[in-house]
This record gives sequence, structure tokens and C-alpha cells, in this order.
Amino acid sequence: MGERILEIVFYLVQHMKNNNGALLHLDDLSQSLKNMGFSENEISSAYGWFLEEVQTRGMEELMKSERKQMPPRVFSEAEKQIFTTEARGFLIQLHELGLLTAEQFEAIIDRINLLEPAIVDVRTLKIIASSIIFGGINRNWDLNWFNISGEETVH
Repeated sequence: MGERILEIVFYLVQHMKNNNGALLHLDDLSQSLKNMGFSENEISSAYGWFLEEVQTRGMEELMKSERKQMPPRVFSEAEKQIFTTEARGFLIQLHELGLLTAEQFEAIIDRINLLEPAIVDVRTLKIIASSIIFGGINRNWDLNWFNISGEETVH
């Protein structure tokens, strides 16, 4: 479920960056997300998490396009074999949008290496990234912070 929240947050941050840090037309944005198949609880949880980040980090820091950039990450040959091109691209985008710190970026790669999967696609990456972004690097993978019941229909 956390990966769906991550998709909404990703969409929300892209929307704000495209509008110079402004959160315009929230009703239209919410309707667009509903049309994409997201539930109201998922949208509400994503907005809640994002607003908490804004309060904690500040809007200027979150939207800063000239943030301290980490040097370009060169994926090893082994990592290139595991991650699909799309998954590597999504991971880089998460960092460039300010949703991942350099430490979280590496923690995701470390977790994936521990799991020893044959291949990591975007869907798998979203699951692991959401556990780190929403749960913290050293916490459980429990995403109960989000107010989503097991009986809710997800499209």
C-alpha cells in the first residue's frame, strides 16, 4: 500500500515543481488522482505525509532546485544486472525531486542487495523505497501510519 502513497507523493511533488512550488487547484489534482484509480484515503494519506514534510523541512527546502546534489551515482555492473533501466531512473528521480536523501538512496540499494532478487523493476523498487521513505531507514516496514483499512477498495 505504501508504494501507492509514494506514487501520489511523487505526482504531487512533480506538480508543485512544475508550478514553481505552488500547490494549485487541489480539487482538480485530487480528482485527477481519483481518476487514476487512487482512493480518497490514499490521497489523504499522501497529502498528510507531504504537509508534515513541509512543516518539518520547510517548503523552500523541499522545493529547492539547487539543493546540495550528490555526485552522479555510478551503478556497478552487478547493480545494472539487477535493476531495470526504468527502476534506476525512478530511483534517481526520487532523489532529484528531494524525496530521498543520499543516505536513503544507498539504503534502498543495500536493502535490495540483501534480498538478492533476480531483477528489480519499478514496482519492486516502489515497495522498498516507500518502506524507507515513510518508515525510516532503521524502522520496521510497518506502514500503519497511513489511515487505510483493509476493507477499502483500491482500483
